[in-house]
Amino acid sequence: MSKIGYNIKKLRNVKNLSQQAFADIFNLTRGNISSYEELRAEPKLESIIKIANYFSIPLEHLLTKQLSVNEILNFNDYFNEEGQKKLQKNFANIPFISREAIHHIKEGTFDVQKLDLIAFPMYSSHKFIALELTHEIAAPANVDIPEYTILFFEQVQIDTLHMLDNHFGMFLTNTEIFIGTYNQNKTTINLKLNEWKSEDFNTENLQSFWKLYAKFEKKL
Repeated sequence: MSKIGYNIKKLRNVKNLSQQAFADIFNLTRGNISSYEELRAEPKLESIIKIANYFSIPLEHLLTKQLSVNEILNFNDYFNEEGQKKLQKNFANIPFISREAIHHIKEGTFDVQKLDLIAFPMYSSHKFIALELTHEIAAPANVDIPEYTILFFEQVQIDTLHMLDNHFGMFLTNTEIFIGTYNQNKTTINLKLNEWKSEDFNTENLQSFWKLYAKFEKKL
């Protein structure tokens, strides 16, 4: 049996598409998508080709392997095959906050342990998390980063607090997420979204604060 049903569901989740929204793109019905995901049926070859082309995924991969988040986001295009082989042992599996996961945060059902993982070359023992930037995430007006860029955040460390001032960061809990700018004033630190919203840093909420580490913007 092919992997098409699994991959359709994975594509929907990463791209934050309902069954109906996915069906509308390819002139199918919500019932069609449900039957594919539940492995009760498979789409016609014509539809499979349309799905592969729409998401820029090789047809063979769509049919024969379980797609990773990297493949769905076309990250694999960035690293050539030879480079991947050399770097693979240094790739870190990083929790990835997709657009679907952002909805879970707003609904209060977010669980970082259930996030998909994205593989990326990281050479640090610190804790990281990746985020797909969308308009649904509150951010300061001066964050000049294109939508759908993948941002990598490093969890704030006590020994590097003196390096936070004026850097972009993220505040993340099970019910809230926003991007802001760190402000340091003598012994106090806060992450500021705007004049009305900020969060004060302290050791009790340390795990909620992240510092922008890197970004991945696909070149078209």
